[in-house]
Amino acid sequence: MQASTQGPVGYGQGRTQTTEVVAPVVRVRTGTTVQLGVYLGARGKPSAFVWTDEETAVPAQEIIVRVAREGAWLWEGQSRIDVKTAFPRSKEAARLVRPFEDWQRFFEKYYDASRPQRFFWGRYHNEGLQLARRLQAALIDVAVVRYQRPIEDCRDHGAAEIEL
Repeated sequence: MQASTQGPVGYGQGRTQTTEVVAPVVRVRTGTTVQLGVYLGARGKPSAFVWTDEETAVPAQEIIVRVAREGAWLWEGQSRIDVKTAFPRSKEAARLVRPFEDWQRFFEKYYDASRPQRFFWGRYHNEGLQLARRLQAALIDVAVVRYQRPIEDCRDHGAAEIEL
């Protein structure tokens, strides 16, 4: 005999469906903490957002997105790191490897050291910032992601880092 986890509704009306609705969770990093919030609503349709009282500390690991020659684009301190080995459990971060490699190849293909001002710096930094923000979202509980201009950018105006 098989037991059913669904209870009967009434004669000839079948059984009730018990489904678990998972509310989307939002994580936001404020300088010193990571705060969590959840959407609330009925039947999977969010109608309100509530911050939870939980706060977790900002991760100590800091990684830097910065383009360099020979395919290097992710750094921890002064050493080059690989996303797949540094964060093996993050599938979302692993999915970003290919877009980052394309971004890196664009630099290597079109940057001319004899005419650095002719490179597409605005477009290049916009794309790099978008990728860095996506990486930050994927690693919000694991690492702090920073974006730095390459030394080849002649427009840095003394500010190597661009805020995410």
